[in-house]
Amino acid sequence: MKTSLKTLLLSQTGKDTSIVFIGTFVNVIIGGLFFIFAPRILGPQNYGLFSVVIVTGLMAVNLANFGIDTGILRFIKKESDYSEKILKLAFKSYIVIGIAVLILGVIISNPLARILGVPQISNLLKIAFSATVFSLLSNFFVAALQSKKEFIKASLINITSNTSRLVILGIAGYFVVVDLYLLTILFFFITLVSTVLGAFFTPLDFLKTKDEKIHFKTFFGYNFWVAASLAISSIPYDNYILLKFAGPAATGIFAAPFKILSSTYQFAGSFSRVLAPRFSSFNINQKAIIFSKKASWIVIIVFLALLLSGVFAQHFIQIILGEQYKQSVNVFRILAIGMAFFFAGTIPMALILYYFGKSKIAFYTTVWHYLIYVLLLLKLATPYKEIGASIAFSTSEAINFTILFVYIVYKFNQKSAT
Repeated sequence: MKTSLKTLLLSQTGKDTSIVFIGTFVNVIIGGLFFIFAPRILGPQNYGLFSVVIVTGLMAVNLANFGIDTGILRFIKKESDYSEKILKLAFKSYIVIGIAVLILGVIISNPLARILGVPQISNLLKIAFSATVFSLLSNFFVAALQSKKEFIKASLINITSNTSRLVILGIAGYFVVVDLYLLTILFFFITLVSTVLGAFFTPLDFLKTKDEKIHFKTFFGYNFWVAASLAISSIPYDNYILLKFAGPAATGIFAAPFKILSSTYQFAGSFSRVLAPRFSSFNINQKAIIFSKKASWIVIIVFLALLLSGVFAQHFIQIILGEQYKQSVNVFRILAIGMAFFFAGTIPMALILYYFGKSKIAFYTTVWHYLIYVLLLLKLATPYKEIGASIAFSTSEAINFTILFVYIVYKFNQKSAT
């Protein structure tokens, strides 16, 4: 085990993974400070409302994303005219789709707030939707840099953005009273900083390339199923169902530890982007299997670390969130199990998307995953509130990992037989 781990760390994959993990870790620490202050400033009830606004804004970004980030990682392998055309197509698509989602989001803010039973957040939702384009452009520059394996620059974009958010929060807290509106504006519009820095790191020379229509069908044909998966997975079922049936306080008690553990999503996303160019370059099973086994050591370490974090949940909650969130301790413990299974699914999902190129299969697994999740939420959230939502999350993640793993084993065996 020691030899295998050392070999992996000294390889190019190990070096790239180390860079993105360090960058993500620094980003999580700096960005996480905001989500230490916000729950303490707002309290469980207002933080529950803030959480719903955040996840709704992020849902808008994911819907507008249309799987374009994944397409960039899939089709851009090296500097070429083809790559420049893909970047141009992606950039223009982000702007058009982002503006459309922004307009639609502003229109539906009032009815959505009424459906959720909290009409007071309608203006907050409009703020969230208004920043969609900037968030998309920030994501574009990060994906473009990662596709070219410029992982340090890609990490710096998010680190700078989160640092700026924290600095502005500190200055604002000194001069004015920080409330729900100020935190919402600060959270979403700080993406202006990452957009400007991303443009600085990624020269827009690709916009000078000739017409890219010949790539439209190939690019979006692949992205369609990724986009459909994002459309399903980005809906904040847990926050909406808890808010509707258990109230904003229960939503806040659930959302606060979930946000702490959601750093797992960032690590998984960064890890997946290291895996993407490798899996895309393989053409035989043996190479993909060997590489997967090596990369699995990273998954095992993160998996065990997440399980271990549950042991110290009481200390984490007390130090990070404070006494008013003591009900979040068991929520943290249960969610940590689900996050461990989520991260374990990173390699199977990367194989499906980048080695086998089966974006449609990724969509099917996402449908089953979230169907199970929503059914469990509806069954457990009302009687058990935040604990029920936590159990629903972890159970659905464990089932989803099992499905992904079984499919990968089946696919390798099938390909070997042929």
